[in-house]
This record gives sequence, structure tokens and C-alpha cells, in this order.
Amino acid sequence: MNNLKTGENLPTSRPKVSVYIATSIDGYIARKDGNLDWLQYGHTGDEDYGFKKFISSIDALILGRNTYQVVSGFNEWPYKEKRVIVLSNTLKEVREEAELFSGELSELLSKLHSENIKHIWIDGGITASKFLEAGFVDELTVSVIAMILGSGIPLFSVMNREHRCRLVTSQTYPSGLVQLKYEVIK
Repeated sequence: MNNLKTGENLPTSRPKVSVYIATSIDGYIARKDGNLDWLQYGHTGDEDYGFKKFISSIDALILGRNTYQVVSGFNEWPYKEKRVIVLSNTLKEVREEAELFSGELSELLSKLHSENIKHIWIDGGITASKFLEAGFVDELTVSVIAMILGSGIPLFSVMNREHRCRLVTSQTYPSGLVQLKYEVIK
């Protein structure tokens, strides 16, 4: 997958692109080994923090290789009835519920647009960073869990430029989770 510079090969029409992700207070999305066990501390009762509403709004999900490898190890595939695309230049195959893509992000978005995909969820820190860097992310929903991990996999990887955002909503929950929704300013 090639890195795109802003304005390079941008599709003229494309689906809406959203990042929906959880992070610790200190900015980690997983432990160093990819473990997500700490996410349980963000939940109390049956609260889903708007996830069901969000996932019902998307047509497809794009995962990075690392995120895919973590979720493919779950007992149950979490993305039933959603189209899942895994970005990787190294994987040779993915499970039957998913499809593999390696290539330009702009090509993928154009392809999905031509297939009538209207809204995409991007999951994974490196993948979210690549889509942000390419200028494709429209909104970010970041759920901050009341936990400091001290180390782990960061929410965003190093990027070559700043990305201005505008806070759209913020909501607190009894568990201590704070959910922030941002619009990415183009």
C-alpha cells in the first residue's frame, strides 16, 4: 500500500469515511501484544455507547492487518452481515467473511463508491492514520476509557502533517468513558 500525499489521486466521489475507535487515557488502543482485554473496563451494564447505531449506519469496514489478526482470533466473528476489507501487502489470504486488498487507498474508495458503498468504518491505528494522511477521513469517534495503560499500540502512528478537527459532540458515561466525536476539517 502506497502512502498518498494530500491531493494525490483523490477520488472525486467516494463514500463517507469514519473512524470509530477506543483509546486509553494515555492514547493506546491495545497492549503491546495487541491484547484488548482492558477494553472491558469501559463497559458497565448493557450500554453500547452508540455502537449499534453506528454499525447499522455503515456499509463496509476496512481493517488494517494488525487489527484483522487480533479480531480473527476472537471466538466469534464480530462483523456479521458487514462487508469487511483487510488491507495488507503481506497476507496471502483472509477468512471467508472478509476480502483482501493491497493497493492505493484512492483506488479502493473509488471501487467501493462504484459498488454503491455509502459509509465506511476504518478500524486500526495505522490504517486510520493512513486514511487521515491521505485526506479521506470525514469524522472520528474516539471513546476514551478511564484507564492508563502506560504503554501499548498508539491510537495514531506518526503522520507528516497536522489534521485539524472540530468537536461535534462529547458525552460522558457512568463507567467513566468519554466519547468524543470530531469532524475532520478539510
